[in-house]
Amino acid sequence: MHRAARHSPGEDRPACVLWTDPDGQWQPVVALLRSRMSELLTLGEWDAGLRRGPAFWLRLCVDGAAVYLPEGGGAAFEHPPVLYLPGIARHDLRSGGECRDPWKPLIALPYRGTMWTQVNARDWTVEAFLVAKDGGLGLEVARDERTRQALLVSLAALAETPVERLRNKKLESEDFDKLMVEDTPRDLLLWMSDPAGMRARWEGSRWQAFVSRCQADYAFHPDKDGDLAAGENLGRGKGAWRALWERFCEAPTLYAGLPDLMRRAQPMELALDPAPWPKENDRAETAVREALLRTLERSAPAARELVGHLEKEHAARRLTPWDRLG
Repeated sequence: MHRAARHSPGEDRPACVLWTDPDGQWQPVVALLRSRMSELLTLGEWDAGLRRGPAFWLRLCVDGAAVYLPEGGGAAFEHPPVLYLPGIARHDLRSGGECRDPWKPLIALPYRGTMWTQVNARDWTVEAFLVAKDGGLGLEVARDERTRQALLVSLAALAETPVERLRNKKLESEDFDKLMVEDTPRDLLLWMSDPAGMRARWEGSRWQAFVSRCQADYAFHPDKDGDLAAGENLGRGKGAWRALWERFCEAPTLYAGLPDLMRRAQPMELALDPAPWPKENDRAETAVREALLRTLERSAPAARELVGHLEKEHAARRLTPWDRLG
């Protein structure tokens, strides 16, 4: 979506990005994005915690009225504010005087900002975004009604699935159904990344089912053992936990809280495989920096020899998730 806000060096950046969604299809994704995009604002009933409010409030946020936002207003955004507009189509904001009164504060924003739309200027539907090669994901999806319904029902789970797992096949209704059923590794990694948040989201039977699967597949009880035990198990990588580590390595950015957990969960033992532990990666990075500084005191041949030695010693760390996460 940030691509929609790109501009040439000689141009001012857009005031905002408008995300129209006439049928409200994208709402499950918006709920997930709020914690990852501080610039995401939503049209709707006022709720400061959700950064949601009526059209005039969105307009004030775009104009930099800092008092209206806990984060400090439009001026504090690294990227232009993204305004998610459920129930509004692109043409609604282009209709001028015919625009509904509650939406009229937004009429000028398509001209001051930009709109996240398809290449043909139509609103993005979920299905269109999945299949579009230009601006979308370029996936192959069956076009029958059952698949469309399964896609929308599974959207929250789909949004947390690495795209590479969806490529190289034609996606049908059963593929989307499977995203909602029995993906224990994904659920466990999500819980480890945000234990309190996932516990609140997975209430009642969903939580009990999750606990039961963890006990059966990982000999681990989330309530009784806790997240630190899970982090230590993940780092040690024994049994089913080894496959879980490999799953994390596939898409570490999906589990933003895991690096902090792994720092806190690292045991005091000396004889550890350093790869799963970010503290060990930090120590290695410090050692590399100190060694490179010493090259300033050496001759060119000696410096080249040292750099070659460092490359052999540390090259394997490029394969760890800590390298991808920076």
